[in-house]
Amino acid sequence: MKTKIFSIIMVMAFFALSSAFYSQGADNSSIEALAEAKSTLRQKCSLTGCHSGKHPVANLNLETEKFPASVAGVPSREMPDFKVVDPGSPEKCYLIAKVKGESAILGKRMPIHRDPLTDENVRQIEEGIEGPSGAGVIFNSRLTGPSPAMGLSPRKGQDSAQALKPKRITRPAFWGTRLVNLPTTTTLGKEEFLFRVSHRFQPAVSSGWDSFFGFDGPAYILFSLGYGITDNITVTVGRSRLYQEWEFGADWAFLNQGEASSFPFSATLHAGGNVVTQDKPAGAQWSGRFRLTALLSLTYQLSDRLSFLVVPAFSSNTNFWEPGSEGTFALGIGGRFMVFDEISIIGEWVPPLAGYKDRYAGWGLGVEKKIGGHVFQFFATDSIGLTAAQYLPGGDLRLGDGNFRLGFNIFRTF
Repeated sequence: MKTKIFSIIMVMAFFALSSAFYSQGADNSSIEALAEAKSTLRQKCSLTGCHSGKHPVANLNLETEKFPASVAGVPSREMPDFKVVDPGSPEKCYLIAKVKGESAILGKRMPIHRDPLTDENVRQIEEGIEGPSGAGVIFNSRLTGPSPAMGLSPRKGQDSAQALKPKRITRPAFWGTRLVNLPTTTTLGKEEFLFRVSHRFQPAVSSGWDSFFGFDGPAYILFSLGYGITDNITVTVGRSRLYQEWEFGADWAFLNQGEASSFPFSATLHAGGNVVTQDKPAGAQWSGRFRLTALLSLTYQLSDRLSFLVVPAFSSNTNFWEPGSEGTFALGIGGRFMVFDEISIIGEWVPPLAGYKDRYAGWGLGVEKKIGGHVFQFFATDSIGLTAAQYLPGGDLRLGDGNFRLGFNIFRTF
């Protein structure tokens, strides 16, 4: 009798261990499938200027540490009736339809401007989504509480399902860190780099064929490099050909519109110092090479297409070539209207209110185009200034006389 009982216990133990081993093997297989899916999306889709960073295309972040939490159960922006990733019906995932290029999708097949994913790539993503360690477990945890990976927490009077709904505004107020000259509330994501080129033709367009409407004339150029220390803090260094001036700055985005009901706007503080390195003219008396700047960008975003900007700003020693130091206080205003997807009209007006002033208030009007990690701006302006200390006093051309010059900005995030 004892032998029979012992045999029964051994058989039960064998099946229990086998079941545990099989379950562990299945779980490991699921984890590996999810890891492969993340790797595929990182290499093919989670690229700078695409589905990564603070403002990913279509509000869809596919970075390794965000997937699948960023998309599980979230309605597609292109086709809200479908989920980007639908844990209950993986075959209905809009993400899978986009990478396969199915006829029912809107827009272009993912990844755009790159070779389509291979069948093996698609299989890896499908298995990563469908496995027990994939989107389903993430989604189920979000139904019972906010997901730490998403950073979501329902506001008072709002349940978890409401918190998962996409925001009405899904694009940033401004793509570039500059509108024309004025700094915007846009900062870099953590560990992102930004290379900026700002270019101003010196001759006015009214100079005509003699300078080919300004294009043949000399120009002033600024090169700048920025780095995101965190998602809200950016540091920059740049050099302008005008006055051979170096500009060092830091930007702190401390308010974001919509994150708190008491703050219906975004705010970024910009502070820095400038050093003029051009040679001092013989016998000249000037007030020194150093200037300090402080600007506060305030943005109100009415919709994805329409944003407004107000920038109170101050720079010291703006007329450094005079022995008596004098600064400039100005109040810049501007805005962006998106005419088509990623194509906008931009404009700004920067009147100096106190201190040293140039002949006329500074202004700029132009167009902006975003392509991947690039932002291109082409505009008319009356100022040759490139650093805050240079453009805050205003410009030297009077628009009423038909005088203005051309310029452009290029931003590249990587």
